[in-house]
This record gives sequence, C-alpha cells and structure tokens, in this order.
Amino acid sequence: MSETSPAELILERFCGREVHPVVRATWNLYRDEDMERMTLCINLKAGTGTTLHEDTQELHAKPSWEINLVEPGLVEAMLVSGAEWAVPEGYDESRGGYVTNFYYCSHEPSDDNHIHILAVDGDRLLLSLSGETIDVNFYDGSKAPTKLFVKTWFSRDDDTCRSMS
Repeated sequence: MSETSPAELILERFCGREVHPVVRATWNLYRDEDMERMTLCINLKAGTGTTLHEDTQELHAKPSWEINLVEPGLVEAMLVSGAEWAVPEGYDESRGGYVTNFYYCSHEPSDDNHIHILAVDGDRLLLSLSGETIDVNFYDGSKAPTKLFVKTWFSRDDDTCRSMS
C-alpha cells in the first residue's frame, strides 16, 4: 500500500463486498484505570460506502471499528514491524468486558480479530486488521457473519481510549 493509495475498510458480507473509505485511523497505548494492564487501543472511522448492496444503500452508514489489546506486559517496545496479536472474543470478562466495538447502525462486538504491524514510522503504525461481526443489516444471526478487513496507517493520538467496557 503506497502513501497515495486510498485506505478502505472492506466488509465481506453474505451478499458480497462493501467498501468504505477510511476517514481517521488512530492508536494509543496506555495503562488502564486499574493500573495492572496496558491497553493498545486501535480506532478506525470510515465514511459512507463507495460500494454498497441494495439492503444498505439507504442506511448512509459511516462505520467505526475499535479493537483493544489488553495485556499486563504490553510495552511500546513491542510495537515493531512483524508483531502480531489476536483478540479472539469481542467480549472478554477477564479483560474488563467489551474489548471490541464495531458500529454500523448498531454497536456490536467483533470476534476473531487479528492485529499485524506491517511497518513503523515514528508514531505511525501500518496495521493490517481483520475480524468478523454479525451481519451489518441482519442482526438476528440469519446471515453469515460479516468479515472485516483494513490495511492502513494509524497515527498515535493520546485521546484514543477504550470506549466500552
């Protein structure tokens, strides 16, 4: 991915691919309030889709996705090219509750999340993220989960913090 390539949030739905342009991508590493664990908060905001399906065209959704890696021994020196982590469940009681939040028209957790640092440039991280969530327009589980993918540069922002617990 070059610096000039448009960053896109890809949603692979039961009916095909949807594409949303990335508007803002930030990260922050901080000690959580109980002072026992560190949190790497990764936050992505996307715009209205450029490729949508008939059932979502009129929703004018601007998705957002947050993944929180909550680990006691996590330090900034671990944020290097090639580092990878998994966040298997969007809700993890041992890590304080919700550690992910995917918003389309409703707040839902994302599961089977993977974080891969592809490159580091100062306070910027080139991340590849993947995960899955309930279909963005069928919340009854009647459709296959929506697969989520993004590869873009994330900038450090001290205001990026976990939004749900």
